[in-house]
Amino acid sequence: MYYRKGVERLNTVISFSCPAYLALRLSDENIPPREKSRWISEAIRMKLDGINAESIQDVSTRRLMAALLSRDDVDAHLKEELLRRLNQPKN
Repeated sequence: MYYRKGVERLNTVISFSCPAYLALRLSDENIPPREKSRWISEAIRMKLDGINAESIQDVSTRRLMAALLSRDDVDAHLKEELLRRLNQPKN
């Protein structure tokens, strides 16, 4: 990365894979395509800076269901039901 007087000068293109539940959460945010890079960059910056953006009470039910899908201690039947509900159209 190059810097000019302390200001970031260039963006770097990166690609990565992530768990399906994160992709679902990202799509739930309805972020305009032109703003996704900035949104993801801000999330990474906050994580690196140790900033916790929200408490569990602030998380939507849909996001909680998506997060449960990634856990190893969740029953397979519950995961099936969560996946079914997450794939239903939003009300």
